[in-house]
Amino acid sequence: MANNASLEQDQNPCSAINNSIPLIQGKLPTLTLSGKIRVTVTFFLFLLSTAFNASFLVKLQKWTQKREKGKKLSRMKVLLKHLTLANLLETLIVMPLDGMWNITVQWHAGEFLCKMLSYLKLFSMYAPAFMMVVISLDRSLAITRPLAVQSKSKLEQSMIGLAWILSIVFAGPQLYIFGMIYLEDGSGHAVFSQCVTHCSFPRWWHQAFYNFFTFGCLFIFPLLIMLVCNAKIIFTLSRVLQQSPRKLQLNQSKNNIPRARLRTLKMTVAFATSFIVCWTPYYVLGIWYWFDPEMLNRVSDPVNHFFFLFAFLNPCFDPLIYGYFSL
Repeated sequence: MANNASLEQDQNPCSAINNSIPLIQGKLPTLTLSGKIRVTVTFFLFLLSTAFNASFLVKLQKWTQKREKGKKLSRMKVLLKHLTLANLLETLIVMPLDGMWNITVQWHAGEFLCKMLSYLKLFSMYAPAFMMVVISLDRSLAITRPLAVQSKSKLEQSMIGLAWILSIVFAGPQLYIFGMIYLEDGSGHAVFSQCVTHCSFPRWWHQAFYNFFTFGCLFIFPLLIMLVCNAKIIFTLSRVLQQSPRKLQLNQSKNNIPRARLRTLKMTVAFATSFIVCWTPYYVLGIWYWFDPEMLNRVSDPVNHFFFLFAFLNPCFDPLIYGYFSL
């Protein structure tokens, strides 16, 4: 979540010329001890996530090279390749941006990078969320309707392409709503600059609608789809195993279909669990702030930073989850 500074403003701040706002008595934000710890942990997770996801992509490339010509990667490996790319994109954009922004506290990179990096940040957050939706839908269809999936070979590519396109489109408003504001001292000199959504929405409910739309697309809708898909998978596998008790002996053959299905189920559930555990604290704090900006004064900085860092664990966990279930 953007490190937008809490600024004291006059009663009609949007009337300020060129987004320059007179500085009213008050303390400007500074880098605290808890902020320094957050920056340190952020860059540690950045190195960890980059190493894990890059290593997995290299491994996928080696698998591709070892396969005979004309043979493609399995559906699941293709999906995981795109999820890993999305996680790596999130790692390379969101984590360094968050770390550097916490170090500088204010924004020094100018209007263009304010808009562009705000866009890339949201785009890189949409991509892994939507890719998780694609994986959940594909695994659900593969288990509940395997023949239909096999007959529609282009369905997977279509869903992957749609996930990337929606990520690009839905992040578009960031280019408009984010911009620079400047705080001035009594002599008219800028003493503080920040990249924020200051006065970008004509009405308060416009911003509320945009925030809820973003929240829904990033968390609520992916979460609901994953829960429904996992419930269908569990129901289907339970019914199959009840009809044929012999299939419970899953370790007798490496090519046993139920065994592969159960492994896929466990991996999909693990992905969903990681998504929920890592992102829920982040969005709970965000929703709380939208309704009550004063919560920043009631919740201590260490608690704030601790819960925000949970979100950065998700791209670190995904390659570990696949590695564990591939053993």
